[in-house]
This record gives sequence, structure tokens and C-alpha cells, in this order.
Amino acid sequence: MTGSGYVVTLPESLRDEVSALAVNAWPEECCGLLVANADDPTTITRFVVSSNIAADPLKTFEIDPQTLIATHRSVRDRGEVIAGCYHSHPNRDWQPSKTDLSRAEEAGFLWLIIATDKTGLAGYGLYRRMPEHSGDAGPRHFMRCEISET
Repeated sequence: MTGSGYVVTLPESLRDEVSALAVNAWPEECCGLLVANADDPTTITRFVVSSNIAADPLKTFEIDPQTLIATHRSVRDRGEVIAGCYHSHPNRDWQPSKTDLSRAEEAGFLWLIIATDKTGLAGYGLYRRMPEHSGDAGPRHFMRCEISET
């Protein structure tokens, strides 16, 4: 993971809603998609909740393919894009895991990670999968993003 400089607008109300989902899902991981306007993919406008269909939701997440397909159709019709995903880490760690990096196939995709434990929200971090474009050279890594709430 390297330094920041990429600013993403994530309204506080959306961040709070996703954080509440993560807290309520503990000790399992929750997951879903982050949606933005196609003209401004750095501003998250809504999120889509997905079932976590992973074989072991206590340790990992997998977005339901039906939710993913339906969201792709929905965003296309509404002039939006799927800008990223969110999921929780029920172990208090909001840093991307090795598993997260190995599954981060899409260049430039945002990853919001919400850390929880039995007492509630521990923190969160927003990351961008680098390199930014699929044709860019260089090793795959996450870059921490700055969050603007307005």
C-alpha cells in the first residue's frame, strides 16, 4: 500500500449507513457495491447491499453474482458506474488483507473496508486498487484514498 492523494467524496450519511450494516453483521463480514455518477466516479452517491455468499463469511466475503449483474444493469440505465465495493473486517483491522489484494482484479476500483469488533465500529479506510488502468505496468497494490464528506 502506498500514499494517498486521490480524494473520494463519501457522504457521512452513506458512510454511517454502511458502518451500521457492518456492525450489525458482526462477527460475519458484510459486503456490497459503491455506486457513483458516471460523470464523476470519485463521488459515491449510493451503495447496494449484497448477501455475503462466501463459504466462510466469518473470514471472507463474496458478493452475490445476482446482485452484481442487477447492479450493472441498473447503473447503466441510470448513467452511473460501479466505482467500488465495501466489506467489513470483523477483526478491528481496516487495512486491506492479502486476500483482498489477491481478489482486487479491477484496476482503479475502490475498496471501502469497515473494521468492527464485538463492541461496534473500530474504524474504516478507503483504498484504490493500483495500477489505475489495466494496461499500466507495475505491481498490484492498494493506495489509501482521502475521504471528503461533502
